[in-house]
Amino acid sequence: MSTRESSPGRRIFTNRNLRMESIEAIGFDMDHTLAVYNTKNFNHLCFDLALERLISDHGYDPVIRTVRWDPDAVIRGLIVDKQEGNLLKLDAYNHVTRARRGFRFLEKDELRQVYSRGDLRLGSDRFRIFDTLFDMPEGCIFSGLMELKENGEACQDRTPDEIYTQIRKTVDGMHADGTLKARIIADLGRFFIPDPDLVPILRKFREAGKKLFLLTNSEADYTAAVMNFLVGGQDGSWEDLFDLIICFSRKPGFFLPGKAAEPLEVDSLPLLLNRNGQTFIGGDCFFLEKQLGVGGDEILYFGDHTYGDILRSKKSVGWRTAMIVPEVEQEVQNLRPLRDQWRELAQVEDELDSLVARRDQLESAENANPEELAATLEAIGEALGSRARLQKNLKEAYNPYWDSLFREGRASSRFGRQTTEFACIYTSRVSNFLNYPADKFFGRHLEVLPHERWALSE
Repeated sequence: MSTRESSPGRRIFTNRNLRMESIEAIGFDMDHTLAVYNTKNFNHLCFDLALERLISDHGYDPVIRTVRWDPDAVIRGLIVDKQEGNLLKLDAYNHVTRARRGFRFLEKDELRQVYSRGDLRLGSDRFRIFDTLFDMPEGCIFSGLMELKENGEACQDRTPDEIYTQIRKTVDGMHADGTLKARIIADLGRFFIPDPDLVPILRKFREAGKKLFLLTNSEADYTAAVMNFLVGGQDGSWEDLFDLIICFSRKPGFFLPGKAAEPLEVDSLPLLLNRNGQTFIGGDCFFLEKQLGVGGDEILYFGDHTYGDILRSKKSVGWRTAMIVPEVEQEVQNLRPLRDQWRELAQVEDELDSLVARRDQLESAENANPEELAATLEAIGEALGSRARLQKNLKEAYNPYWDSLFREGRASSRFGRQTTEFACIYTSRVSNFLNYPADKFFGRHLEVLPHERWALSE
């Protein structure tokens, strides 16, 4: 049995009913969607190059080389507070639940004092959201430099805003000037993990009569090099898998009326010949729909970027959406051995709610039985102890600093809420669809409301 067949983390999870039979065209982002990065190697390279550029281009003290790469330091969905110098984790209602300054988490009282307003206005320049896996090196560097600043070892003459802005400019510059991509193209095997199921799933979709398109922000030469490596076979043959290829699309702006698409010159790139005239640079979603002859909810689009891929394609043009979340595979695998403890925790939570309700009734009653009240208080104490033990065990399945990507305490995290709100389905990689019929109906589970849960449990 293959890993794909045996791993529960490679299932497809449904937020909204999706009937594949009604889908006429399927589109894909490339980076972290069709192209599975070796994030350990890629992010470490980006981290190292950015530190050196901060020293050479922005005059940082060479002592910043003591900052060490920590792949667990940041998860997607975190927020940079450029004013306070903190990394923040938010719950589904945009309330700050954790804040890390350097390597220290703020205590609860300090957290309430700094973020007393409750939910944050994330649209302001004060904040930046880590929506993609490409953001991870920035967060690690920012934490490291803030730690040096807090300890008086470096960055004393720079505000947190200046520090992060210079990190962001540095990383953007490495992408824009080709430095980073040149290093990657020179050693593709180090930075990408070929998926043997990639070509079979694309062919399966085509055999089912779906039109396929590639829609990526990456430049044409980089797209060609990466896709050629991942697909294999004769150089340039990978483009025959798609009916339409659009590079340098500038998402999320692509989903608004924009500039006309420019056809890629035939034979201008050895790995993307465009002899069928189906490859373009730029354009907008309306051009894409016209080229394919389909639009709206006839299109299913796969992407990894919460805002640029999923939210904008859904809200602006009504495409159906499939979010690629590579992290879900590991999280599910880690949680699976703890299923019994997860169920036990749910039972303890229900029991605790009932006990607290009974305590409140007894304390408000004029002739309450003191022995019953004492027994109820004792039971609450035992339940709280059980809950703390179970929560501690479950935390071991998650990130050592930030816990679950999708959850924050008893609620969803901001990232978890966005995943369920904006994506029709989500999964760890595109090839997971090989386990499902091409005309599969993905039906969401029954949503149980709080009052229904109590009624059903009784």
